[in-house]
Amino acid sequence: MAVGEVTGHGTVLFEARAGMDRTGKWSMAAVVLGCLLAIPYAFARNADSDLSENLLIIGATYVIVLVTVLLTVVHLNARIVVTETHVIKHRLLRRALVIPRAEVVEAVVTREYAVPGASGPRTILLDRNGQVLLVSSPVRELSDVEALAQAAPVVTHVPVLHPAEARVRWPHMLPWSHANPRAGVLLGAGLVLGFIVLGLLAAVLFA
Repeated sequence: MAVGEVTGHGTVLFEARAGMDRTGKWSMAAVVLGCLLAIPYAFARNADSDLSENLLIIGATYVIVLVTVLLTVVHLNARIVVTETHVIKHRLLRRALVIPRAEVVEAVVTREYAVPGASGPRTILLDRNGQVLLVSSPVRELSDVEALAQAAPVVTHVPVLHPAEARVRWPHMLPWSHANPRAGVLLGAGLVLGFIVLGLLAAVLFA
């Protein structure tokens, strides 16, 4: 959508598109490269295997690469549009999130969202009860994030938003994993470890 375009929710005043930080780019590249390197390794290790087994390995590898690329495309397709009356967050494969600007009471803007794995600039739009209406991620440009905040009548600037401080001032603003980053990291690590253990058990039981 172009600025000035008339939509069903009014004339577009501002539009911002999603971006990907350096960590995200390197993570995606690592997954793709690791999967592609797994193919010659699998062939070298299973030189005596039949063709169907090697083709299965190749197929599984390309499925992982395809899923990674698809998730990246979905991430980068997101955009946020502001009109005179609404704020709309468009996401591929998901229903658009439409927020009437009349419900937006405050915008919290930070240059650095101090949560591991979710750092960077961020704007959070809140209603009168302090509940989150919309979060600017995955929009990452600081100028876009700050411009989005103008959709709110009150803008609060916090140079660095720490979870502990946010919980005190805006108790309903952060999701549980962000409000308790250490516990969130431990829970994520536990889930990954659990999948690894299940995979090892399956390999032992069905070998």
